[in-house]
Amino acid sequence: MRALLWLLLAAGDPRAQLEALKARKAAEEAAARLLADRERSILDTLGEAEEALAQVEGEARAAEAERARSERRVAEARAEEAEAQARLAARLAELRPRLAAWRRLGGVGELRLLVGAGSLAELVKRRALLDRVLKADLDAFQGARQALADRERAHAVRQAEAARLGALAAGARERQAEAAARREERRTLLGAVRNARALHERAAVEAEGQGKKLAQFIEALPPPAAGAPAHAGFARLRGRLPHPADGPIEVGFGRVVNPRFNTVTVQKGIDIGARPGEPVRAVAPGRVAHAGWFRGYGNLVIVDHGEGFHTLVAHLASMSTAMGEEVGAGSLLGTVGDTGSLKGPYLYFEIREKGRPVDPVAWLAP
Repeated sequence: MRALLWLLLAAGDPRAQLEALKARKAAEEAAARLLADRERSILDTLGEAEEALAQVEGEARAAEAERARSERRVAEARAEEAEAQARLAARLAELRPRLAAWRRLGGVGELRLLVGAGSLAELVKRRALLDRVLKADLDAFQGARQALADRERAHAVRQAEAARLGALAAGARERQAEAAARREERRTLLGAVRNARALHERAAVEAEGQGKKLAQFIEALPPPAAGAPAHAGFARLRGRLPHPADGPIEVGFGRVVNPRFNTVTVQKGIDIGARPGEPVRAVAPGRVAHAGWFRGYGNLVIVDHGEGFHTLVAHLASMSTAMGEEVGAGSLLGTVGDTGSLKGPYLYFEIREKGRPVDPVAWLAP
């Protein structure tokens, strides 16, 4: 991200330079606030940074999508204008010799043509044929007028959309620069936590407290609604569950010693080193008991597998399910991310039996 900011500075765009400097200033100020404010929750600070980042990234995606739609409308209007121009050229090519013939014929020539009829029947026939020719020429003339109007309309639409496209592109660039600033701010906050022992210890204490709140939350989850299918058989899947995402197990269940600060934390699940954006899938059939934000866990999905068994996947970048939804083994729950994470992107996975965390390694297939 630092490289991106310096590239923007090197590009010479004053707006990009200003946004990059704002990003650096905001990042440094955020780190200073975090280091100075010993009473404030690190998880709350991180949550605020992530919420602001998610909002501005959503706005950036919306601006980019609208810009892409405007580009398509410009292309469509350009194609309509070209098609109308081709029709106009074809009509004019058809009309030129006809108009020249009418000009040569003139009003006297038309009268001479009718008078030259040898009989009344011939006169009627010549009059009908002349009217038919005249109607065909008038139709061609109307077609040329319509093609001209279509061309002018398409041209006006193209010009209006081109002007709008320019404004949308500028807006999209501003949103992208703002998102880059927010990402830099979040990165600086995480760097402060990782590099300062006191902040690291505070974050560990807060995470432990949130783990207890999560246990209370799971115990308080409402039972399935009447008529919902009852799930059973999860206990028989011990040692045969598929992994929720591809990747090695980087941190196991139980006591974990931080090698840098020599602090001890207790893991109630496992950390899977999955790549950002990788799909996260349900390990067994069940009902989604929760799908949403949970402090310290980011985007969290809890699946109730019946008979007191729950699985949890946390720090998701996106969620593809909703509370109350029935899912099967392998159903997509979301994608790997780093929401609420103090470690960067990875997948946190828990299995709980009647509210008590158990070692997921013993349940997962080799």
